[in-house]
Amino acid sequence: MIDQSVRSLLEGVVDTPLKLQLVLMFAERRCLPATAAQVADRIYRDIWSTREALRELAESGVLSETMTKDGPVYAFCPSCELAEPIRRLVQCYNEPLERDLLYRTLREIAGDASYRRAVRMGIAFESLSF
Repeated sequence: MIDQSVRSLLEGVVDTPLKLQLVLMFAERRCLPATAAQVADRIYRDIWSTREALRELAESGVLSETMTKDGPVYAFCPSCELAEPIRRLVQCYNEPLERDLLYRTLREIAGDASYRRAVRMGIAFESLSF
């Protein structure tokens, strides 16, 4: 069973596999400031989805965002209320059986991610185009 604080983190902040990958990367390399292009190169993902996920994680309070001449630079700087759930998320990820449950839960949540974001932003879900 996944810890409730981890499930809440997945539902509210880390609602896609890409965001999970980014949170784990930054949590492991706490002193890593990086641009979206640097992160995309490191994780072998496209720049557009990486940039969007980084922006959303910064807005959610997981990462800090500092503007430079090369664009935003992101660093791991979780808000106080997210620090413990992120620590538990990393702990859960490091246990093979819990990792499997974590991915199953995340796949379930990721299917509803667009709807959840629309509800949080006050947008009618029917008006979203996919």
